[in-house]
Amino acid sequence: MAQIITQPGIYSMSSEEYHADPCQPMSLSSSGARALASDCPAQFIYDRKNTQHKRCFDIGTAGHLIVLEPHLFDEQVGIVQADDGPAADYRKKSAKESRDAIRAEGKTPLLESEIEMVRAMRTQIWDDPVASKAFRDGRAEQSMFWKDPEFDIWCRTRPDFVPSHGRYLVDYKTAASSNPRDFEKAMFNCGYHQQAAWYLDGYEAAIGQRPEEFWFIVQAKKPPYLVSVCKIDAVTLQMGADANRYAKGVLAWCLEHDQWPTYRPRIQSPKRIFTVGAPVWALKEYETRMEDGSLEPPPVRQKEVA
Repeated sequence: MAQIITQPGIYSMSSEEYHADPCQPMSLSSSGARALASDCPAQFIYDRKNTQHKRCFDIGTAGHLIVLEPHLFDEQVGIVQADDGPAADYRKKSAKESRDAIRAEGKTPLLESEIEMVRAMRTQIWDDPVASKAFRDGRAEQSMFWKDPEFDIWCRTRPDFVPSHGRYLVDYKTAASSNPRDFEKAMFNCGYHQQAAWYLDGYEAAIGQRPEEFWFIVQAKKPPYLVSVCKIDAVTLQMGADANRYAKGVLAWCLEHDQWPTYRPRIQSPKRIFTVGAPVWALKEYETRMEDGSLEPPPVRQKEVA
């Protein structure tokens, strides 16, 4: 029988149990809060009921395993086979069948080249003098649950790594680029600042003390798999916390009214037509070009009238 969470705290459970949501009627996770803050409740509830698996998830899952829980890697990851041995890609039917069979066993399927990649990424992490220290002396993948006191809804989180000293929390991200400037953009596009604030709140609710900092260990998914350590500043964390508070209020409203509205100015407002326009950066560019004359067409010779 599946475990039902009725008391706040830290629980030992598998990733599958955690993501199945052991709270009644439901709990809000970091990814759910990001979805509610950036999209509408109708999309949130549809995605929750219709989870789709993406291949990039396999790389991320395997990467987290080999870095955070290497002792589980061999038993939870399977090498995709084709008729003539380890598969190089998924063009063969036998490779697709092997992938599906591995996934049916509850394991993560990877091509041999992908396994070599995640092993090389782990080596780069442990060779980094700062990132390697972040993942020492602590516990990975702890499931934390708490009841939000303002909105009376269940919340949950599963930080990648919690150092024993508790001074900071750590999250491991694989990305197209580990350049800190690129990660700044990705942080807002993907709502990672919300995630950081959410994890800190969850840890404080479960443990009773708040870590001072939040670190992202960012690693590029292309050779040589460069690593950067990015610490979020206080202002950005507050922005994430404010967005999370909004998301919790939205979920509480939807559960109370048993409604999951689509796009509206406010969820309690009637549906309406939106007026859309240029974003701020486009308006500034337009004003500048109008002022400097760069939007003026070049002069042309006037044709003589016969």
